[in-house]
Amino acid sequence: MGVTGVAAFSILALTVSLSLARPRIRGLRVEHAIAAGLGAFLSLALGIVPLDLVALAIRLLFFPILTIVSLMVITLIAEKAGLFELLSRSIAMAARGNGRRLFAYVFGCGAVTGMVFTNDAAVLIFTPLVFQLVEQVQGDSWTLRNKVPYYFAVLYVANLVGALVISNPINIVVSSIFHISFVEYAKWMLLPAAASVLVSFAGLSLVFRKDIPASFEWSPALKPQTGSRRLLGLCALVLSATLVGFFTESLTGIPTWLVAFGGAVILLGIYATAGDGKVGPILGGVSWDVLAFVVGIFVVVLGLRHAGMTHQVGLILSRLASAGIWSLTLGTSLIAAVFSSIMNNHPTADMMGWAIRDLSGPALQTKAMVFSALIGGDLGPKMLPIGSLAALIWFRLLRDRGVQVPYSLYIKIGIPVTLLAILASVLTLNAELALAARFLPH
Repeated sequence: MGVTGVAAFSILALTVSLSLARPRIRGLRVEHAIAAGLGAFLSLALGIVPLDLVALAIRLLFFPILTIVSLMVITLIAEKAGLFELLSRSIAMAARGNGRRLFAYVFGCGAVTGMVFTNDAAVLIFTPLVFQLVEQVQGDSWTLRNKVPYYFAVLYVANLVGALVISNPINIVVSSIFHISFVEYAKWMLLPAAASVLVSFAGLSLVFRKDIPASFEWSPALKPQTGSRRLLGLCALVLSATLVGFFTESLTGIPTWLVAFGGAVILLGIYATAGDGKVGPILGGVSWDVLAFVVGIFVVVLGLRHAGMTHQVGLILSRLASAGIWSLTLGTSLIAAVFSSIMNNHPTADMMGWAIRDLSGPALQTKAMVFSALIGGDLGPKMLPIGSLAALIWFRLLRDRGVQVPYSLYIKIGIPVTLLAILASVLTLNAELALAARFLPH
């Protein structure tokens, strides 16, 4: 490793360490956005990332970032309209006093929410709602052990294989690098995502089989629905139209970013008239710090690429490819998963994306590596608490409400369940690849 490589890796290590430790320096908390900004600045100042590569980063990230912002706006307006409150209330009503059914419904509803509204939004919004729901329905004999399974259900739906490109910001960024459309992504990843859902749910159910209470206190009038019914109806209508727009991209030619942006603009207009009329708090509620982190860490990883470190990852992938498709997909997923759990899935996804892009292999082999890397990047964060922003948000939200979840419990559950989910998802992807290799023209 040359001097430039050592410097690039050191900057990445510093950036990740600061974003996770969040130290306070002279009264200022170093949040993950500041850490990523510092890493990007050092990469530029030391000449590790030339200005032309920064221009490339801006060009590559513009539409993914616009898509993420649009999805965040849609999510915030849906929350204001009472959609998520309605979902949590409906979950309790449907479970009808059965604790295990409540656990299954929380998991299932959260999985759908995370698929449509991105994983960070699912954690940010669903964690407080499920916490409030559990506090309302708990029986007199309930302890913290009886509540924790429901909290983990929310966390795990935030780190499943993204069934849609919009399910995780790393999916949006990597798919943009390889020009993978919304429909093409869904075609390949829906079944691996379903496999990850089934295995993750089965794993959690097994781990918490003695802790999930058999019953809970349920009342049809659990909580009155707040918010405007008119706004809720209009919001649901626009959301449905937006999803239709995503899935008909190949027919209409309207790209995913434009569909998301159009849906966000229409919902902002509706909220300005049918809501409280104040769109400022909606725009202010966008997680701009997360976006700054995405951009900053992307520049830092560009430094790794410029220093030749992603080339080394590419050599490993090439060796895996020479051993066969099974070694390639499983090996790529495990590499992405391990790196994601150690240094966060955003820099890992960027690093794997550049390494795969620089290989310029056959189209089907490239798809195999891209989707395998995303399987590892989506699932891997569950192995260690530092793996994803969603997990860090989950810990913070629970701590703010007086719930301390031990890191040891997180790891004890996360490693075996994640590895099994990766195996199931990769096996499913391999079955798809085998069918594609057999029936598609070469």
